[in-house]
Amino acid sequence: MEKNGLLEIIAAHRTMEALDAVMAKDKDYQEALAEQQEVFDKLDELGLTKEQKSVIDQAISVNNHFGAVYGAIAYRFGMEDGIRVRMEMEEIMRMI
Repeated sequence: MEKNGLLEIIAAHRTMEALDAVMAKDKDYQEALAEQQEVFDKLDELGLTKEQKSVIDQAISVNNHFGAVYGAIAYRFGMEDGIRVRMEMEEIMRMI
């Protein structure tokens, strides 16, 4: 996948500005966010050492980064599939 092409520009716009507005209103996202905060609050109550907190923070950060990278690739892949389907449909319509 080309990293600086039109799909990348569209994906960047749709996954930043537009997505933030949708997420702010999405019930499932808001519930997941609240659940995340509850678990983080419980984690804070455990009285872990600074080193233990650092390791947990690193694990969470790496997992979040992995999910973000995976999601971005899947989003671009889906966009490419959609464009291919559209092009194939146009080709089929020309043959009819």
